Amino acid sequence: MSRTLRILLWLAATLVVLTILPWLLPRPGIDGTIPELPFSDSQFGSVNGIRMHWRQRLPEHSADRPLVVLIHGFGGSGFSWRHTLDALERVGYPVIAPDLPPFGYSERTGTGPDWPALVRAVANQVGADRPLVLIGHSMGAGVAADLAARVPDRVRLLVMVDGTPGLRRDDRSWSWAFKLPPIGRAAEVFAAWRLVDPDTISDMLSSAFGRPPTTAELQGYYAPLTIPGTYPALLRQLARRQDPAEGWARVATTLVWGEHDRWVPIERAHRLLERHPGFLPLRIVDDAAHNPMDTQPESLNSLLIELISGQFPLPAARGSGNSDDRPEAHQAQHQ
Repeated sequence: MSRTLRILLWLAATLVVLTILPWLLPRPGIDGTIPELPFSDSQFGSVNGIRMHWRQRLPEHSADRPLVVLIHGFGGSGFSWRHTLDALERVGYPVIAPDLPPFGYSERTGTGPDWPALVRAVANQVGADRPLVLIGHSMGAGVAADLAARVPDRVRLLVMVDGTPGLRRDDRSWSWAFKLPPIGRAAEVFAAWRLVDPDTISDMLSSAFGRPPTTAELQGYYAPLTIPGTYPALLRQLARRQDPAEGWARVATTLVWGEHDRWVPIERAHRLLERHPGFLPLRIVDDAAHNPMDTQPESLNSLLIELISGQFPLPAARGSGNSDDRPEAHQAQHQ
């Protein structure tokens, strides 16, 4: 047998092993399920062929008000916005918080319409042609900005919280590999052994929060990350990312930043301000890190209600705090 043939056979055998091996390795901890009703305000629906989950609050007598859309960041879900959902519902704004696939409790898929298109479809399903207020956190700020660029005449206010368009600029030269099943399976095995662990997730949340998470906060973020199929679908989503749209600048926009955000430093906001001088107000949430909606909900929610009511005044505001201000039984049913 020639040396060249031996090398070719060795390469072929190696390729076969690498292709099969990810399916032979265990995935400890990747055993979560999508509950029938994750929260009392949960909604499921087929949106452009994808099973989407979103949280929804539609107060009485709110048909003439804009639909507020809360878009979570990387690794988050509608759980991230639990306090903001409470606050906006209480003052009378209709609000939804969709889970971007494959996060939260939406379908584990990386194909089909992209995130902005799915968010738009959910908003259409809930609010038909209502004006939109888009509030995006971290990676979700880019999703919100992209959607605003697509329907600027419908979006009346864009709020980017600790994030800007183009926040994640990945090297896409190898993005095609993300779509290969063995790569996706290998990513899930890696996540099982190195990422999907309560202590690891707790450390990550501590960094994002600027304090340790509570038991309820840890569980709220951790549980969806244990659902099989999350990581292969996530790789496929990352492989199809597009350059950020610029048309969002036609929409009234405000930047909101945590004072002590170390995940996305405030210099990122200043760079965007330099490209759009005199256009973007910047509001700071005192004492907050990267996740002000989790850690400083009263301050953030008061600010958001101020910004929304500046565009759409309410006849009579009924308060703006977080879910802790609500009667305990009513608060618990939505968590």
